[in-house]
Amino acid sequence: GKFIMTWGSESADEGQFLHGHDIAIDSSGNTYVNDVLKEEGTNHARVQKFDSNGKFIMAWGSRGSGEGQFHDQHGIDVDSKGNVYVADLGNDRVQKFTSDGKFITTWGSEGKDEGQFNAPHTLALDSSDNVYVVDNRNHRVQKFDSNGKFIMMWGSEGSSEGQFLKPECIAVDPSDYVYVCDGGNFRIQKFDSNGKFITAWGTEGEGDGQFLEPQGIQVNPSSNNVYVVDKQRGIVEMFKPS
Repeated sequence: GKFIMTWGSESADEGQFLHGHDIAIDSSGNTYVNDVLKEEGTNHARVQKFDSNGKFIMAWGSRGSGEGQFHDQHGIDVDSKGNVYVADLGNDRVQKFTSDGKFITTWGSEGKDEGQFNAPHTLALDSSDNVYVVDNRNHRVQKFDSNGKFIMMWGSEGSSEGQFLKPECIAVDPSDYVYVCDGGNFRIQKFDSNGKFITAWGTEGEGDGQFLEPQGIQVNPSSNNVYVVDKQRGIVEMFKPS
């Protein structure tokens, strides 16, 4: 938790942000940030790329529904080859790019069937580059291969083990365990890579280990400690693996 550095301010200029929404880091330490302005009538929707010291490298994208365009994009992650995946929430799809923003493929449409989405909020990749997508308003997680081929899904609306209420964030640890921010139930749930429930923690509140709005999660690959952003409280909580 010791502060190191910061970069960016409120602007549409290169290297600055209007609404920085999610972040991913590749194996070289380059940082990719989803930057989006939700207001209608704007053309601002892009991914910005920086080096590990915050130096601007490049940006791509604009508002729209074409290839390489976005509408309220949320989640972002990078695979072992440096390809970038973006959860394009407003277009109910996932888009895949090279590390320099060249469009590769896309998958998904609005709906409840396999491979469809209703607000794909965030995504995360495992050690085989399989893609796990939090399908927020369908209250489930979907799993795809790196080319977008549907593999499986799990979850339904509810508060029992393995159920969700508008989940918002997801992370995968080096052993391919999957952690999901079950925001509406004020908890984190842990699964294996096939969606089998393992454990859960958290309740509604402002005490240690409680949540009001868990909206970001990441796992330290060396220690497996789990870091959770509680948006409403403006804090980060760290948990030991179990």
